[in-house]
Amino acid sequence: MPRPLLLSLACALAIVLPLAGRAEVETRFDVLLRGLRVAEITRVARDDGRAYAVAGQVRATGLVGAVARVRFDLQAEGLWESGVPRPMRYVEDVDTGRRASRIELHFENTLPRIAWQDPEPSPEAVPPAQARGHADPLSALWRLARGGARAEICGFTLPVYDGARRSELSVAPATASAECSGRYTRLAGFPPEDMAERRDFPFTARFTEVGGAFELTQFEATSLLGPIRIVRRD
Repeated sequence: MPRPLLLSLACALAIVLPLAGRAEVETRFDVLLRGLRVAEITRVARDDGRAYAVAGQVRATGLVGAVARVRFDLQAEGLWESGVPRPMRYVEDVDTGRRASRIELHFENTLPRIAWQDPEPSPEAVPPAQARGHADPLSALWRLARGGARAEICGFTLPVYDGARRSELSVAPATASAECSGRYTRLAGFPPEDMAERRDFPFTARFTEVGGAFELTQFEATSLLGPIRIVRRD
């Protein structure tokens, strides 16, 4: 499955890890591909505004060939610095239907270090030394998915590193209707055929005001397989 589709599937992820502060909240999302429900996201998160610990699961629910084997287990934890996530640890265990991978990253003074990785990185992989100051994929997505005050929910750009690939998540400021447009861009470390196929993938995130704060309730994205829509359940 193309990485931008994985971005779409993972966008709403967050499950609890031990962290003092804000209470954990569980939420579920349905993932629709061309109007068909193909996966489910379970989300629970803790975030006290100073530190965060997130993780999540995506499981396929249908028999659509491209996503029938999809399995995501992600974890990330770190600190907030002026609204920017500074990860300390990231763990990924995924099966995209085309590849399976497992990796754990540790971050020391914003420099990522690979604790372990399976399989070994491909020849085009970006070494950690070239990714100082990058966020891991889940920390970057949590920056968008966590919500908050209208002025806080959007309007940022983050470089992203997953242990092999560099990309960028860029989100424009929120509109009056609490809608944000953004773009996921492949930068380096991807196979040449992936870079030739497409580099930029636009998306739209929609938020709803609940109790004075804005929560992510819908996410729409362009993917190589067609339009993806993630919808929060009530």
